[in-house]
This record gives sequence, structure tokens and C-alpha cells, in this order.
Amino acid sequence: MATTTASISVSSNIMSYPISINKSMTMTKAGSCNGLENTSGLNSKKVQSTTRFLLFSNADATTLKASKVYIRNTGSSKVNNFVIGYGEDLAATGTNEAIGRLYGGDWMLIPWDAVAATSHDIYAVASTAEAMTIEYMAFIE
Repeated sequence: MATTTASISVSSNIMSYPISINKSMTMTKAGSCNGLENTSGLNSKKVQSTTRFLLFSNADATTLKASKVYIRNTGSSKVNNFVIGYGEDLAATGTNEAIGRLYGGDWMLIPWDAVAATSHDIYAVASTAEAMTIEYMAFIE
């Protein structure tokens, strides 16, 4: 049986007392203790355009209930970013919604409901036409 574990460690002193969060999770299939057994493979894409592009599509999905998505901006710019979101136009209305921006070095790991009744395709768009690289992978049932 496959086992995939994700971990995060966060420490901060921005409040009047220090915060330390250390969590891990084993990625499992929906409703079971069995691990996710497939991936989309680790991909990277060099982008030199401000045209949105598809990262993950639910068109091929039929039973992806407990999928997780990893996305990272491999750059170092604190100005240039990728906007990540659901839906082709990445607007914050209806089924098209921006999730957030990934600046250089930023990454995200989120659950993905690929078989929702509304489109949950995941798109990205770069903030600049300067060369930037995005890295991405789906962990799927």
C-alpha cells in the first residue's frame, strides 16, 4: 500500500507570544485508511506570458474524491507572482475564484474536489511576461 505524508512547520514571533505549529498528515483515499496511490507526476512549466493556463482538469476525473494538489513558484521574485484559482477567468465570482498568489518561493498544498458539479479545474496566470517557472503535482485516488 502506498503512503504519502505531508508535513508543515510554522514558527512566528509576530504576536506577543511565540507560535509553533508542527503538523503532518497521511494522504488517504476518501472514507478509508488506504493511501493515495497515484500522482500526475511532478511537472514544471516555464511561463513567459500573462495568458492563463490549465494546471489540473476535472475533465478526466471520475472518482477523484480525496485528491491533493501541490503548486510552487520556483522563482525568487517578491514582486512577480502566479495567481492560482478555480475556473478559466480566475474571477472571484460564481464558479471562477482566485485562491491566491504565489510569489517567489511560495507553495501551497490544498485538497481538490475534481468531480464537483461545478468546474473545479485549476488554472494559473503569471503577473508578468518575464520568464517564471511553476512546479505542480496532484496526488490522486
